[in-house]
This record gives sequence, structure tokens and C-alpha cells, in this order.
Amino acid sequence: MATYTEITLDSTNEILKLYGLETAEKLTPLSLGISNSNYCVNLKTKCVLLKISNDKNQKQLNEEQEILLYLKSLKYKYSLAPLPLLSGEYVYSYENYFGVIYPFVEGIPPGPSDYTCHEVGMALAQLHSLHHDSQKLSTLRRHETVGFGAKEISDYVNTDNCPSDFKAAYHQLLPEGLDHYISLPFKTGIIHGDLYYDNTLFRHEQLSSVLDFEQSGIGEYILDLGISISGTCLEKGRINTPLVKSYLDGYQSVRLLPPEEKEFLTTAIILGLLSISLWRIKRFRERNLNPQMADSYRDLLTRAILFKNWNINEIKKF
Repeated sequence: MATYTEITLDSTNEILKLYGLETAEKLTPLSLGISNSNYCVNLKTKCVLLKISNDKNQKQLNEEQEILLYLKSLKYKYSLAPLPLLSGEYVYSYENYFGVIYPFVEGIPPGPSDYTCHEVGMALAQLHSLHHDSQKLSTLRRHETVGFGAKEISDYVNTDNCPSDFKAAYHQLLPEGLDHYISLPFKTGIIHGDLYYDNTLFRHEQLSSVLDFEQSGIGEYILDLGISISGTCLEKGRINTPLVKSYLDGYQSVRLLPPEEKEFLTTAIILGLLSISLWRIKRFRERNLNPQMADSYRDLLTRAILFKNWNINEIKKF
């Protein structure tokens, strides 16, 4: 990934004043993020993470912070909570910049491995096992406002904007469509929506942080699981069956899959690939956020087809 929005040290210090934070001594761009430009800001006594939004609007950023603050109140240990401005708000706005500041967390993104998959699976299961306040939950955004579930994918295939290769892959992967799947009452709650292994940090060989809740919201746990497996259990860019087993071992050490989620797990993995593929189409093809990635959605279609042809029957045995 790349840093898309450049900012000077002087402008950074003006933003820090909005928080009552001390003056920055050093500003280091981080090569993480698509929807944001990220900087490590060294203050005199600590470091903070400065995020500048490239994609989300201020309403979406505020909704994301509401979820992160809610997760903090539930003591979900892997997510970061935003720092408050002096105004009590959580999204700053300065000149042409707006975004969020978080505490800086040390760690490195892991590579795909049995251990990584096991740890990420456990972290996602802990998210799915939180005991929610139903009244508070009703005030948080739905995942489909920022991401794509089964209904959104099914509807998109019938639009004029849908690329022909996406449509062809959808029908090849899901020849019976998704009407039955959509009708099922899967369990719902807060989902991450994009928990690939590279959206985590490890420290001392332990998972320390889950990053980038930009596609989080109220959604189906089964979709979240499918997305995460499809982008975490990889070897040479393909879904690897032993890694899926390690992931599920980690996940089910915390939360056992209900029978209906077990039955439709392979469908959810395919949907996970279609979901992120559609996310890339919307940003890189339709909105031209990064022209160099305009065709990157096709990689996920290929991964989905290879998964169906080579892995799907093995995973059904788990």
C-alpha cells in the first residue's frame, strides 16, 4: 500500500493542537492503508498514529469511531480507541485534511502461517462472542452501508455497471444464486468486515492489535468469517486447506460454529472473495481512487474459482 496524502510537520502540529497534544518532533509515513494515509508522529514523550482519510467521509469516520468506542467499553482487547479532541469529538478537520488520531501500537504485520491463522481466528471469534447491549447495538451502522453482503452482491450482478467478468464468475461460483442463503437467519452482531492477516499486528509472536475497522458494522458473523478466511489462509495467493483448518481450530476454541454456519461456510468464503472484489470495483474502477488497482478485483475472482475447484470439498469435511 502507499501513502496517498502528504502533510507537513507544521500542519501536523496544528492538528495536534486540536487535541491538546504536545508538539511533534518527527513525522514518518507508514506504508499501510488504502482508504487512509497513515503517519507515525513522534511527540516528546510518546508516539501517536495520525490517519488522514482518502476515501471515507466524515460521517462514515464518526460511525467507525462509535463502533471502536463501543468495543472499548466491552473490553475487546484487540481494537484501538480514538483519542478525543479538546472539543470532545473524535474526527478532526483542518484545512483540507480530516481524520483520526490513535495511540501508536508497536508490532509488525505477520505472514500467513498456521500460527497466524490460529491467532486471527481466535481474535475474530472473540469479537463474535461479545455480549451486546441491544439498545446500543441498534444505534450503530449496518455493515452494508460500507461493505457488501450476499444481498448487495446479488443485486449488483443485475446492474448495468457490473463488469462482465464479475458477473460470469458469480454465476460460475454460485449457479443456484443466493436467494436461499439470503433467507437464512444467521447470527449477527459487530463484524470487522475486512480482517485479512495484514490488518493485524503481532508483537513478541502474539497478536497485539486488529486494525482498520473501516468496514465494520452490524452484520452476519458467517460473512465476516468467510471474508477473513479468504484473505488470511493463503499460500502463494491461494486458499490453503491446512491453513483454513488452523484458522477454524483457533476460532472454535473460542466460539463453536452453529450448524447452519458450518453448512454454509464454503459459500461464505466465496462470498468473502466476491465482497472484497466488489469493494475494489467500487473504489478503484468506478471511483478511480487508484487507477493502478482498477483490475485488482480480478485476482479475487481467480482465487474464488480456484478455491471452488480445488479446496471446497476438503473444507466441507471439517
